[in-house]
Formats: sequence, structure tokens, C-alpha cells
Amino acid sequence: MKKGKKKNIITANICRLFRNWGTAVKNKFLRGGDKLKLNVSDTADYGYVGLGPTDDAENVSEYLRAMEWAINDKSVTNIALAGPYGAGKSSIINTFLRKHPSIKYINISLAAFRENNQEEIDSEDGNFEKLLEEGILKQLFYKVHYSKIPQSRYRKLHKVSFGTSLLRVLFTLALVISFTFLLAPAKIEEAISAYSDTMSNLLGWNELEQIAFASGFGLIIIIILTSLFRWINTKWKSIEINVADKAVIKADEAGEALSLNKNMDEILYFFEETDYSLVVIEDLDRFDTPEVYTKLREINKIINEYDAIQRRIVFIYALKDDIFHNEDRTKFFDFIIPVVPYIDATNSGEYLKHRLDEIRSTGMEFDITDEYIMNVAPFISDMRVLNSICNEFIVFKKTIKDSQDLGKLQDIQMLSIMIFKNMYPEEFALLQGTEGIIKKAYSDKSDFIKRTSVDLQKEIEDAEEEKRKSDSQEILHAEDVKLAFIQRIVGEKGVLTKIQGSKKTVTRNDIFKGDFSLTSIGAGKATVYYRRVNTYGGEYSDIINEIEKVTCSDGVSYFEKCDRAIARDKNRRKQIAQNLLDKQRHLYELRSQSMKMLIKEYGADEVLGENVRKNKLLVFMLRHGYIDDTYQMYINYFLPGSISADELNFIINVRNYAGTADWDYRIIHPENVISRLFDYELEQQKECLNFDLAEFFYIDDRKSDKKIGFSKQLAKDDEDSRRFIKEYYVRAKNRAEYIRCIAKEKPLFWFDICSDESLGYQDKVTYLKDIFMFLETEDIVLQDTAAKEVDFAYSICSFIVESDEALEQLQDVGAEKIVTVLTQIKTKFKNIKIQTVDSEIIKGVFANELFEISFVMLQKYADFIAGEDVESFESNIYTHILEHGDTQVIEYLERNISELVEKVILPTEANTGEDIETIYRCMELLDYEETLSVQIVQKMKAVMSNLKEWHSTIKDQQRNVRNIVDAFLTENKMVASVENLDTYKSLFSFSAVLCGFVDENIEAFLSDENLDDAHVKEFLKEDIKDETIEKILQNYQMDSFSENLNSYPDNVVQAMIELKYFKYTRSRYNEILSAFSGMLPLFAEVYWDEFEAEIPSIDFDLAIIDRFMESGIDDEKKVVFLNRAEASRMTDAMYSFVKSTNVSIPKRYLQAAWNKLDEKDRPEFMVKHFSEFTIIEIQNMFMQMPKEYNALRQEGRWHEALLEKNAINESLCKKLLRADYISSYDIKKEKNILFTGDVEKYVARVKAKR
Repeated sequence: MKKGKKKNIITANICRLFRNWGTAVKNKFLRGGDKLKLNVSDTADYGYVGLGPTDDAENVSEYLRAMEWAINDKSVTNIALAGPYGAGKSSIINTFLRKHPSIKYINISLAAFRENNQEEIDSEDGNFEKLLEEGILKQLFYKVHYSKIPQSRYRKLHKVSFGTSLLRVLFTLALVISFTFLLAPAKIEEAISAYSDTMSNLLGWNELEQIAFASGFGLIIIIILTSLFRWINTKWKSIEINVADKAVIKADEAGEALSLNKNMDEILYFFEETDYSLVVIEDLDRFDTPEVYTKLREINKIINEYDAIQRRIVFIYALKDDIFHNEDRTKFFDFIIPVVPYIDATNSGEYLKHRLDEIRSTGMEFDITDEYIMNVAPFISDMRVLNSICNEFIVFKKTIKDSQDLGKLQDIQMLSIMIFKNMYPEEFALLQGTEGIIKKAYSDKSDFIKRTSVDLQKEIEDAEEEKRKSDSQEILHAEDVKLAFIQRIVGEKGVLTKIQGSKKTVTRNDIFKGDFSLTSIGAGKATVYYRRVNTYGGEYSDIINEIEKVTCSDGVSYFEKCDRAIARDKNRRKQIAQNLLDKQRHLYELRSQSMKMLIKEYGADEVLGENVRKNKLLVFMLRHGYIDDTYQMYINYFLPGSISADELNFIINVRNYAGTADWDYRIIHPENVISRLFDYELEQQKECLNFDLAEFFYIDDRKSDKKIGFSKQLAKDDEDSRRFIKEYYVRAKNRAEYIRCIAKEKPLFWFDICSDESLGYQDKVTYLKDIFMFLETEDIVLQDTAAKEVDFAYSICSFIVESDEALEQLQDVGAEKIVTVLTQIKTKFKNIKIQTVDSEIIKGVFANELFEISFVMLQKYADFIAGEDVESFESNIYTHILEHGDTQVIEYLERNISELVEKVILPTEANTGEDIETIYRCMELLDYEETLSVQIVQKMKAVMSNLKEWHSTIKDQQRNVRNIVDAFLTENKMVASVENLDTYKSLFSFSAVLCGFVDENIEAFLSDENLDDAHVKEFLKEDIKDETIEKILQNYQMDSFSENLNSYPDNVVQAMIELKYFKYTRSRYNEILSAFSGMLPLFAEVYWDEFEAEIPSIDFDLAIIDRFMESGIDDEKKVVFLNRAEASRMTDAMYSFVKSTNVSIPKRYLQAAWNKLDEKDRPEFMVKHFSEFTIIEIQNMFMQMPKEYNALRQEGRWHEALLEKNAINESLCKKLLRADYISSYDIKKEKNILFTGDVEKYVARVKAKR
């Protein structure tokens, strides 16, 4: 049983082994019969074009004729086809070879040889020729079957078939078995017998089974040995030589060196054994060295001169036209055929257009404009690249766009991506990841937006600051102009009641209506009616001729200024606010602008970084929008599923910044579409505006970031957003949620509605009712506040105030909420119509202080309380309110005292009569705020009589009110008294302001009986004007003045000296000397009569004498001080005086000065002091003067001396003549050797020495 089981197992294994072996053999034989056969009969209409050279080139007939001529010429063995890349050189060669099939040719490419052996090529060790021969040899060697060159020293790896190996193994086994039978037949028999016995006893096999098993086992052994033989054969040791990229040549002997002669022998042997006559060598232009051409020409020469080769071998070279830089190329080649470029940057547009037309003719539709083609074509200058671009465009378009029905993808952008892909394949590969130059470009865009946003934000802050300043500045409103006009025509006469003009009669109330223009009164004669102040009786009237010509101080008529003010009130703040909005809009537009628009507006240098700008093609594509931030849509396959194709097109439309979308565009799955849109797209791109999306967002009160972003989109300040808000408003199913969301994100929601001229009044009231109905009070306040910041005229407050009917139509909301809102938004009525508004609302207005602090409203309130018009109180408004006003109003005004002062007291031109106590009260309520307090002092006519008394009323005695008091002094609105002077000094010390006050009122102080010597001395010691000092010294004589002068300023001491305010004493001189040495000359001159007698007894040092020499006192007096110095110690100041003066100087000082004089200055000095010197001294002095004067020295006989003609020499000659030193002198002309003409000189005839 066990034997049978083992037998079956062994049999099964043997059968499996044979089955597997049979399958392997079958596959081996069948593999050789595989063919590249397709089930498609025709692919011509696919539109693709191969990138390799063709053998049917067009327009090459002359090239072929030239090649035929060259090859037919037996002297030509080296032919060059010269042209740029893509010129069609290879196509010309292939076409020629197809036309002449009888020519046996071989192609050799040296591109890989250049790449693999660059270092050896560049080196100078002599290996270049060897490497070049090896490169040629390898390509020749692998062109033919090894059996055709059996004597080659090289053997290349070749396929050894299984059948050949099997035959060799069988042959070897047959020999072994034969020798064994011959040498030991008995042993064979014993082995067979032992095998038979073992199989019979062990397995119970019969003879047939034993033979079958032995055969099978033997077959297995044969297969194993065959496989082992093939493995050993492939592992045989050999040397390797790189050929091109990965091919090798192996020699039989390990480590054998390949010599130059061996390589050349192999090349000659190759051509001797084969019948190739034409060698086409390509890619030679990869080499930058001419040695390669020299070597190839040498190889060609050796081959053609080798006797064993009985035919001509021609080398054809395909290379660039500019590979040589001079005429040297003619010595390398026997014939050169220039190839005109088939395509370049100038004509690539036509070829690209033709190629796209061919693709279109296959039935493929696309939208590529001729303008686009001509724009991008200059970047394509290679036919292979152009064909590759078109091939890939077909693939991408049909794969990504057409197969998915993504009609929103742009063909131009897809083709642009293909152009970039082929021009910069490495960058396109990086684009699939997180890198790449396109991603870098959009990173640069983000960085630029961030930088520019910072600058814009700064401009926005500046605009906001300008707006805050404009809001806080004192603006001349129309009401102020009207008030000034009334003051001008009525003045102090009384209170205006009406004006009867040529057109109409208007009351005071009519005039102060907001939009009332003075021009409506009419030009020409007008009668002005008024009531007198503090008197009883009827109206008074005055007639004014040409009322329209009543002018302001600046010469502009009040009529014209009123119209200007009305326009300015409406437009000025609106312009400032609009400027702010424009900058904010610019910031938004910047963030949402495409790359194309940014480059157009700012330039590529600003938007893109340096690395991106280096890629000119990419910059061009970005500049024209041919590549934008939707590029990922054109390189990735989109998997549809959860949204429809229409919805996908909607998303693509958003990504493409396609412009305003169809708001009614049907979106069936808004939630899925929204999930695919980025938050920033919903917030920034108007292409997202869609009624279905809006309905999804606002149908309930669910919150989300995307909902907030969409609401922010609607909150944008552009026409599309405003129009969408209005159009969706009428169809919104949940208007309450819609209003709440929009109002929250758009503080200017009401402003847009109110300022929209396309909406009627009733429409605006409807919006306002919804705002009051659906928004919380704080949200309504926010809407009002935002509108006020832009333009008060379009605020909720303004809308209600300016329209009496608005309050009536809002009553459905509830009176309580209306009053609450009016209070919260701080409504300030400027001119409420009391008669037409419900009294409860009027009470609420005044009870809640909902009126503007203005002259008009204060007048209205006074009229309302009194029940009739109150007499004018323009000249003393606050005083009148304090005397007659209501406590509640007074408290309101006092809480807002600054506003009262700024808007009423100060701007009201006629209001200059507030009494001093009212001024004190204002300043106290203002907490002595300096600016307003000072302005009040400056405006009012009241004068402070007693500083001490007023200051004692200030509760906080530590309060610094110095600037306010200084204003009283500066405006001269304080009584000039010694008492006030002493009070001021005790509070603040003697200041510059007080000095100015003293200067202004010195006569009053000098007439004050309380003025004493101490005050005068104090005046003189302060910084008062010189005129004031003079008035004091002239009009006030102190009882005694023995005070040291050191305590007085220089100008005071100078004035005292000039006015001889004190007597001369030696001690006064010493004071002047020690503290006011600069005034010594003045002191000496003023007190000369007393001072001159003491000069001999005073020891003057040189510095003091120098001060006198440099002063403006008389020269005679200077000589007195000069005599107090030794001539030997003459200083520069003394020297300058002696040199320049014309008065008589002692000879010792003249001699000292002579010694210090420059030689050129001595003639003039001698002339000036000639009389002080003797003839002998003068003779010696001539020798110390310039050389021409040496001739004036007297000698043993008379002689002539020539002197330059000038005033000094003329005077000198006259003095010498009078001294009988010369006999005469006259003028003599001499020739000048340097200049044409004669030169005049004095000729002095010097007498003989006595």
C-alpha cells in the first residue's frame, strides 16, 4: 500500500514537471511571433503628429540636388548640412536616403559620447582621439551582426538559444557515455542491474515503468545541465567599454588596453567587411571644440585611402550653422549645404495656426483665436516642440475637458499650459507637487498683496484721521453765514423779525431753515424789520439798497457765501468719507484682483519676484491671463459625483473670475456646491452671487463661516452687491434673517438704501420699518453710526429728522421703541417743526436732550417754552440763558459746555457781549480747559479788573491757569495795575507774557502811584523791549542808583551808558571792565571828558587796548590808548589800526608796523607816513621794498628808476620831488615782449648822493 502511494506521488510530480516544461517551451517559441497589430484600421483622423524626422520632407528639392551633386563628385568625402535646431536637417537626410534606397548608410550619433566623456574631452591628456574612435567603433560594431565581422578582436554579447545549448549538452553527454561504454562496459551493466533491482524491490515497478522513469530523470538532468551551461556562458569574464548610454563591448582578455591602432584597425576592418558607403554623423554641434572635426576628417581620409576598401566612403555631418565663428569651417568640409530654418520665432505663428487647423479638421472643436496664436508663437522656435504642444493639447483637452463636458474650461488657457509644459517640463513636473515657478508666481502675488495692503491700510488710517479732523474742525455752516448776515444788516439795533425782499418776504425762522438760500429774498431794495432790545414798542425798519451786495470782510457777498456753505455742508464730509470708502474699496479690489489685473496696474517688476521674472514665457502668460490661478483645473482629472456638470461649471466660472454670473443660475444642490467653494471666494468673488445660494443661507438662522463670507460679499461696496441686495429682498422667504445677516456684516446697509436714488421715498420707509422691526436697538444704532461717519444726510437720524412723515409711518413699531432708538442714536434735531409733530414726541425730544446745541435750536427752545418768539439774544447768548433759561436746559448745556462754546458762543459773530462773570462761569465749567478758555477771552470784550479776586474763586488753587491769565494779558483785557502785576508775579513769576503786557501798558504802570524803585529795577532786569527801557529811564528817575551793574542785562546797561543814567566813577569803570568789557569803548566815548584824565593812571593790558583798536571810537582817541602799549609788543589789532589809519602815529609804532608789513604793502605805507621818516631812513626802507624800488636808492651819480604806473607810485614820486630827493619824473612807454602794445611806467630821476 505504501509502495503504491509513493509510486503515485512520484508519477504525479514527474507529470507536473513535464507539463511546466512544456508550457515554458511553448511560450518561448510563441513569443517570437508577437506582432504590434491593432484592431483599428485607420488613425489618420486622430490629429497626432510624430516628433521625429520624416522621410518625406517638403520644399527640399534643392537640398537633395545639392547632396546628389556632392555625392556624385568623387573628390567630396565630407559634406556638412548646416542649420539651426529644428531646421529639418535630419528630415532632409532621411528624404534623400529614401529617394536613393541603393545607398548603404549607417547613422552615428555622438550626443551620448559628449555627455559621457565631457571631462576627457575637455582635458589635454591626449585621450580625446582615443575616446572619439571608441565612440565611433562601438556604434559601427553594434550596427551589424557579429557573424559579419568574425575576425574582430572584440566580441559583443549575443543571444545563445536554448536549442543550441541543448545540442551542445547532448553532444557532450553522448561523448561521455560512448567513452564509458568503450572503457568500462561491465560497470555500466552493473549499474543498470542495480537500478532495476532497486526499483523492483522498492517500488515494484516493471521494466517498462523503470525505463520511463529513467528517461524522465535523464531528461531532467539534461535540462538542468543545459541551464547551467547557459548561466556559466553568460558569466564569463570580460572587459567593458561604455557605448552610448548602456551598451558594452567585451574583449576576450580581462584588463586588455585598447590602443589607438587597434581602434583604427577595427574601424577599417568594419568598412572592409561591410558594404556601407555613407556615414551620417549627427549631434556634432554638441561639441564646442574643432578637434572633433579634425579627427573625423582624418578618420575619413584614412578610410578612403585604405587600399583594401575599394569604394568611396562619404561622411555627412548635421550641425548648427554657427558652430564656427569664422571662415575655418571651409577647411573641415568639402561641401557645405546651408539649411534654411523651417520654423523660427518669426513664422512659428503660421505653422501653429496651420497645425491647429489640421486638428480642427479632424472634428475636434476648440476656441483658439488668431490673436492668441500670434501672441504666443514667438516663444516657439522648434518644430518638434510645436508638434509636441499640439499633441499634448489634444490629449489634455479630450481627457480633461471634453470627456467630462466641462465647457467652462478655457481652450486658450489649456493650450497655454501645454506650451509651458513643453518649454519647461521640469517646472511642469514640480507643478504637480508643492513647488514650481507658477506656484512661486502666485506666492509672489500673495506677498505683493500683503505688502501693498499694509501701505493701503496706512492710507486708510490717514483718511480716517482726516475724517476725524474734519468732523472736529469748526466749519462755517449755512446757519452761521445767515447769522452773520443778520448781524451785519441789523447789528446792535435789535432782533430781526422779517425781511421784505423783491421776490418774497421771509421771517427769521424761514431764514434758518436748512436749505433756505438768501438769494430767494431777491436782489435790489429790501426792507429789514426788527425789534429793539430791552425796549417795548412796535417794529422798526431800515431800507437796504442792493441787499445782494452786502459783503463779508473778505469781499464776498453773503448771498454767495450762503450758497457755498449750503453746498459745502452737504458735500464736504461726503467727499472725505468717499475718499475713505475709495481707499477701502481699493484694498478690497487689490485682494480680489487677478494676476493679470495686478500686473497691468502695478507692473511685473512690482508683483513678481526676480526668479519668476527670469522666466519670460511665464511672465507673458501671466500678464495676458493665459495662465491664471485655475491652472490646476487644466492638469488634473476631475471626478464627478456629488454635483452636476452645471454646478461644476458654476464653480469653474467662479475660479475663472468670469465676471458677473447669472443670479438665477439653477443650483439644485447648493449645499454641495457651497462645500466646494472656498471661504474667500464666497466673500470676495461676485461670481458667487446666486439666489439659490442666498436662499440656502438665509432660509434659517444656522451659522457658518461660509454664510458669514457670503454675507460679507453682499456687504461689499459695489453696484452688483447693492443690486443683489435689493433684488433678493423682494423674494426672500425669511426676510428677518436676511436683514439681520446683511446688517451685521454691512454697517452701511441703511446708508446704501437711503442714498440710492433709484428707490422711492416709500421704498426707503419700508426698509426702515424692517430695520426697526427685525434689528435689535444696538444694531440700529450701529447702522446709524456708520451712516453718520460717511454722510449725516443719509443716516437714520437724518432721515427721520428731515421727514415729518417718517415718524408717523413708523408708529406700527411702537412709540416706546421709536423714542428709545432716537435716544440711542442720539438724534439731534437742528430745526424741528413743532407744529406738525406729536407733542409727546416733542416732549421726548427735549426731555431726552435730542436737540442740537445750536443758536437755532436754542432760539426754538426759548420760543417753545415762552410760547412766542423771544427777543434776540445774539450778543450775549449764554448770559441770556443763565438769566432766563430753564434749569433743565442749563444743566444740558453745562454738561456739554464745550459744545456750547464751540458751536454757539464762539462761532456766533455778534456774540461778543458776554459779561465777565459769564466768562468766569464758562471757564469754570470747562474746567479751565486752555484752548476754549483762551478763545473765549480772545472773543469777548469784557476786561478782568482784579486778578487776585478772580483767582481766589478757583476751587483748586493748584490748578494751572497760567495760559488763561496769559491770554488776558496778551489780549490786553486786564487792567494794567501794579496790584495785578504783583498778583501775577506771586502766582507765576515774571514771564515773557508779562514783559509784553508791561511793554504794551508801560505808560499806565509809570502813572500808577504804587510803582516804586523796586518795580522799576525789576522791569529793567526782565526781557522788556528797548523802547520800554528807554521810556522807563527817561521818565522814571530812581532816588539813588548805586546798585551793581552786573545784575542788569547788557541792553539795559548799554541804554544807561548812552543816556548817562549814572555818574562816572572809577568803580563804574571797573564794573564795565569786569562784566561789560565789550562796552568799554562806548563807555569811554560817552564819559570821555571824565575818563581821559584817568587814562594815564590806568594800567591797560594788551587785550583791552586791542578792544579799543577794534572799536568805532575816533582814531585820535585810539592813538591815546595805543601810546599805553609798548611798540615792541604790537598786536595784530594795533598793527591793523596803524596800517589803516591816516592820523599821525608815533614813529616807534610806525617802525614796528613796518617790520610786520608784507613787502608788497610797504610802498603804500611809506606814502601814507612819508613825512614821519628821514631821507636816510627812506633810503634804507627802499631796500626793504619790492625790487623795482631798490633803484630809488641814491648813489654816487644821478640815475633813473622805473616804477609801475599807479596811484601809489605817483604819490611817492610827488613826495620825493618835494623832498628834493629826485630831480623830476615823467611817464615813459616801453615795449612789452609778452603782449602787443606799449606799457607805461614812471621814470624817476634820482639825484646823486650828497
